[in-house]
Amino acid sequence: MTYSVLVVDDYEPWRRRVAAELDKSGRWRVVGECADGADAVREAAALRPDLIILDIGLKMVNGIEAARRIMAADPAARILFLTGQQSPDVADAALAAGGRGYLLKSEAGGGLLRAVEAIIAGARFLSPGLPPDSVTATVAPTHRHRHTAVVHSSMAALPGEYARFVQGALADGRPVIIVAPRTSLESVHARLEREGVAIGHAIDEGRYRAFDMASELARLMPHGRYERERFRASADRMLSDLAKAAPGRRAAICGEMAPHLWREGRVDSAIDLERLWDEAARANGADVLCPYCVDGSRVAEREYSAFREICGVHGAVHVR
Repeated sequence: MTYSVLVVDDYEPWRRRVAAELDKSGRWRVVGECADGADAVREAAALRPDLIILDIGLKMVNGIEAARRIMAADPAARILFLTGQQSPDVADAALAAGGRGYLLKSEAGGGLLRAVEAIIAGARFLSPGLPPDSVTATVAPTHRHRHTAVVHSSMAALPGEYARFVQGALADGRPVIIVAPRTSLESVHARLEREGVAIGHAIDEGRYRAFDMASELARLMPHGRYERERFRASADRMLSDLAKAAPGRRAAICGEMAPHLWREGRVDSAIDLERLWDEAARANGADVLCPYCVDGSRVAEREYSAFREICGVHGAVHVR
C-alpha cells in the first residue's frame, strides 16, 4: 500500500532531502510541498494526505499553530513534526497541538522512515534525542487503566524504561511488579538505589516485586506451548497480591513476556498475551507498561500488520 505525504518546510533543499529519504521505500508518495503554515492548512484540506510532515519554525504561521488549525478541520489528520527544536517544552506543545510524532532533523537520516511507519501503524513517535521523560509526560492518566507500549531500537534502552516506571509508581505510593530478564532487574535495582529509592523497604512491604522472566516463562510454558489460562491465572494472582500490599492504590506492572514472544517470532501468542493483560488491567484498574525492542526495517518489510495489531491493543504506543 502507498501512503500520500505533504511536506512542509521553508527550506527547499530540506524538502528535497525528505522526499529522497521517503523514496527509499516504495510505500510513500509526496503529493505536495509548501513553505508556510498557512499554505499547509490549505494544502492539507485540499489534498487530505495520509501524513503531514511539518516543521515548526515557519514564517507567518508557525508549525504548531498550523497543526492546531489542521486538526480543527480534520481531527483524523496525522502529523509528524520534523524540526530542529530540541526543547521538551516545544515538543510537549507540538504534541498537544495534535502531532503524532516529533523527530529532530539531526536524526532524520536514520529515523524518518521509522517515524512515518510508526505513525501510520497507530503509534506515537518521539525522537530518541528528546529527554526520556518526554515519553510519558504527554499522556494524561484520564482512564481507570493505562496499557502503554514503548518501542526502542536497542535492548540497552529497556532497563531505563523500567527504572523510570518503577520509580514513578513507588513515588506515588503505588505497588509495582516487574517481570524482566535477570540482568535488567539488576540494572533497574542499581539505578533505583543510585536515585535514593528505598527499594529494600518497598520489597519488605510487598509494594515492589521483581520476577525473572526466564523463570516465569519456564513455569508458565513448561512444554514450550502458550496456554492462555496459565497466563491469566498468573496475571490475576499478581494483581491480587498487589491489591493486598497497598489497598486502594492503583497497581503498576511492567514486563517483557509479550515482547519476548514477539522477538521469538511467536507473534500470535504475543498479541493474545497483550490482550489478556489489557483485560486484566481494565478489570482491576491498573497501569501496564510493555517495553519493546523492534527493528524498524523488519516491521516495514515483513511484520507491518502484526506491528499494527500490537499498537491496536495498547492505549498508547511510543516509538523512540
